Amino acid sequence: MHNVKTSFEQINVQKRISHLALLSAFLLAFSASSYACEFKDVHFAANFDAGKLDACVQLADDEFSNKQYELLSKPENSPINPSPWYAFKVINQTPANTQELRLVLKSEGAKARYSPKMSIDGKHWQPMPFEIIDSNIHIKLTLGQEAIYIAAQEIVDNAFYAQWMNSIAENSPFSLSKLGSSTQGRNIDALVHSKPENNEWFLIIGRQHPPEITGALALISFVEQLSIEHDLNREFLARFNVMIVPNLNPDGVAHGNWRHNTLGSDLNRDWGKFTQIETQQVKYWLDLTLIEQQRLVFALDFHSTQQDVFYTMGSDYAVAPQDFSKDWLKRLKNATLSSFVVRPSPGTSPGRGVFKQFLADEYKIHSITYEMGDNTDRQLIRHVAQEAAKTLMQKMLDTEPESFIFTPLLVEPIVNDNPSK
Repeated sequence: MHNVKTSFEQINVQKRISHLALLSAFLLAFSASSYACEFKDVHFAANFDAGKLDACVQLADDEFSNKQYELLSKPENSPINPSPWYAFKVINQTPANTQELRLVLKSEGAKARYSPKMSIDGKHWQPMPFEIIDSNIHIKLTLGQEAIYIAAQEIVDNAFYAQWMNSIAENSPFSLSKLGSSTQGRNIDALVHSKPENNEWFLIIGRQHPPEITGALALISFVEQLSIEHDLNREFLARFNVMIVPNLNPDGVAHGNWRHNTLGSDLNRDWGKFTQIETQQVKYWLDLTLIEQQRLVFALDFHSTQQDVFYTMGSDYAVAPQDFSKDWLKRLKNATLSSFVVRPSPGTSPGRGVFKQFLADEYKIHSITYEMGDNTDRQLIRHVAQEAAKTLMQKMLDTEPESFIFTPLLVEPIVNDNPSK
């Protein structure tokens, strides 16, 4: 164990966490209940983790037309970078009769982003035929005896994370640890592997934005590859400590939020500001852990967007090693199917509270925002994540410890041979 030296900054973080924690029980007790619509022949329910349905209205119902319903999803607050999430169950109230339904899925103030998927059990999903008319999703649904789940993406809820993380901890060198609690008191759990003799840390976080499911699927496959028994993994874990926080925004996940936490804040705009209890938990862990010779050397943050892309810090930024991200992504390109395009996108976002930018400025390390496309094939996501884990472990092992330490270039003074100028 390292001796923890409590700084004024750590005390302030603890105070902010304590103040927000006092609100947790209140907010959880008085959080809005899940919406449900009940019509004569059909019910629409969102009373489950990640369920999202804010209003509905019947448009037509007569013996000569299909039953038509308009279902609305609203953002948790505004302004917001819109990723309209919806998830609900359709229940036949006359199970002896098959019904032909027409559903219109509307997103308040935003165009539809996610193509609809359906499931009978909430675990196995398949895409649904749909049309886009006036920015809304139109679906034709045949409803028999069994209720049908409809959602923007596969549902990866808080219960899944609890079961999955327990399984990883039981079957790998990783241990399960509680990092802290969310604003509403839900667990923010972590998978950790560390050895007293190791002093280099690799940090992974995910699910800052609740609807970004393909990023969550990539993280799951990446971590599973990282945790298997293999010579490469054993060599990697013999040198590097690893901290994994797969679900940083469990409140947002539970409520089916479009992007924010339960206080209406975008967590990936809070790094460096640390106004939210979720980001504060990670910062407090960093402050407690990175003492004496302990140091962070690399980090990944998993997300989703319209296409596969890897947001990196530029090689000319003050991080070390200079070309680490570029070199790793070249290895990933060589290891994956030719149909997968590795798109590096170097850039900076100073002052915006973005995770990778904060780590670059605070710890002088490379960090990558690993984004999977919303519609990327799920088997391809798994393949890329597995190869990403293998090639990254090898790249980190090939990098000498001192190369992860940023050293400012010494600039030779300019000698002015003409004293008159």
